[in-house]
Amino acid sequence: MTALKKITQSKYFKITLGMVGCLIAGAVIFAAGVYVGQHRAKYSYQWGANYERNFMGGGRMGEERSSGGPGQGSLGGPKGMVRDFQGQGFRNGHGLAGTIVSITDNNIIVKDPSNKENTVTVSDKTLIKDGQIDLKITDLKNDERIVIIGKPGESGMVNADLIRVFNK
Repeated sequence: MTALKKITQSKYFKITLGMVGCLIAGAVIFAAGVYVGQHRAKYSYQWGANYERNFMGGGRMGEERSSGGPGQGSLGGPKGMVRDFQGQGFRNGHGLAGTIVSITDNNIIVKDPSNKENTVTVSDKTLIKDGQIDLKITDLKNDERIVIIGKPGESGMVNADLIRVFNK
């Protein structure tokens, strides 16, 4: 037998080779976990960084708003958020808020608080809710206040995933 053949058939070589293979597989799995973790953290950070502006209006994170009363903090507490919500600053890649101006077969024109008209595309997969009630696009009416969550389209329209109706 040659020396190389003896080494490759050796019990210690096979064990060492198996350990190296396990280390490489472990490193690949670890790297995949780090990649997924970073992706999730980036998404969560971006959503969290815009949460106040998206859902409570106002400016950047940390800016003071009028107090909702004693002990409710600068944002007015949970009841203050709902009471003060007017849809300010909601226009971004995730959606918008405003009043319905017109409705066609699969598009809704929404006027936001700054009087800018935005087009929203509704598909068969769009969930339209008024409280716990499921609606269709034909159930919507002009001058209803709505909030749309969706994805931006290539033409500047928002492709709606969820539409919430607020009749107050």
